Amino acid sequence: MGIRKENLRDFKKIGEMMQKWLENLKIELEKHFYPDEVNDILDYYEEMIEDRKQSGELLEDIYKSYDPKQIVREMMPDVLSKRTNVTQEERFKTTKQLWTAIAQTSLKIPLSIAYAVSIFVIIILLISVTASILGSLFAFVMYGLDLFEAGLSNADKIGMSGIALVLLSIVGLILINVYRLILELYRKILNVFSQWTKKKGEWS
Repeated sequence: MGIRKENLRDFKKIGEMMQKWLENLKIELEKHFYPDEVNDILDYYEEMIEDRKQSGELLEDIYKSYDPKQIVREMMPDVLSKRTNVTQEERFKTTKQLWTAIAQTSLKIPLSIAYAVSIFVIIILLISVTASILGSLFAFVMYGLDLFEAGLSNADKIGMSGIALVLLSIVGLILINVYRLILELYRKILNVFSQWTKKKGEWS
């Protein structure tokens, strides 16, 4: 009975030790990744620890070999390469985190330059299209004010306003679609650099 109780205490201690370590790792991961990404990483390391424990390694030695901050740095390229970057929040977060991931690669200088240029071009394009959309709306409003101050009949004013509205709608649809295409290009650029970062990180 004494042996069984001692074994139970050992198992309980081991379980508590792993739970505490996983909680500490989770806290660090949550500073950088989304919940589903955190869960995948936790599952991965929990399985890895179990495998090492089954191989005869001591838990204390296993935990000492893992630093949560280092795990974040090592997992960053892999996580970013799997992220879809569909939402604005994802794109913004990935844009920032890619700088950290690129800095760990063997080709960090050329990749950093290429990435900076790509993001700069995307920002300029987004600003340009946004300015064009706002400019079109402003031009339509000013045209409407000038039109109704002109000495035209009500029928002419309504007819010309209708034509202007149709043209504004066409231009607006074109610009909105261009904006969406730029966002899609932005997403693909993030995905490409995420994949490159993962590959270059593996080769470094």
